[in-house]
Amino acid sequence: QMYQMLSTFLLVSIALIAFANATEYPKVFVETYYEALCPGCQGFITGPLTNVMALPDIAAIVDLKLVPYGNTKKNADGSFTCQHGVDECTSDVFELCTMYKLSGNSSSIISGDTSEIAYPFVQCLEINEGSPSKAESCFASTLALTTSLTWDTVTACSASESQDVQNFGALATPTHDYVPWVLVDGTLLQNTNTLLYNICKAYTGPTPSSCRVSAKSATSPVCNN
Repeated sequence: QMYQMLSTFLLVSIALIAFANATEYPKVFVETYYEALCPGCQGFITGPLTNVMALPDIAAIVDLKLVPYGNTKKNADGSFTCQHGVDECTSDVFELCTMYKLSGNSSSIISGDTSEIAYPFVQCLEINEGSPSKAESCFASTLALTTSLTWDTVTACSASESQDVQNFGALATPTHDYVPWVLVDGTLLQNTNTLLYNICKAYTGPTPSSCRVSAKSATSPVCNN
């Protein structure tokens, strides 16, 4: 019991120190441009990104931006075609609507200011291979418990504002060669498995203890444009 108390105290102390440092030094801006059914995107979001966001002292220094649009193409009639089919468009729109409705301002899709709040929902959906059939249960187990946003609001948005949010997704997405297209403080991450290393390298504040973890060097899969 004493060991558990000490462990809890240590974790809380690390989190408080990390928070104090994060408020004093600029956060590291991590941008992720992806699409829901891309295997490489799923691997990044459920792998390196999940690992980073699970570390309290690293999550505290990260400013996260997620944009689910990727290699989607806008058609002449204003509709959209997603790289991996209709289901991908459906899931992308669910995620875009969530980011929009969390603030009530569609500009959140461009700024990314609601991405960190939306992240648990995105993570759950990507764990389930981006399947739109899992979206409602993912929402129920994440944002329904932590925010005032309702699933009815998200589905209403997807039904009546899908093209609007996809247009904002297109505006928010930079020119890219593949997805996931991940930037750390504006620099392209050639190997997404080195996310932790590059966040640590970019941070100008005191070195978080989690930065002592060795970076992975394996190559990362992508979905070409």
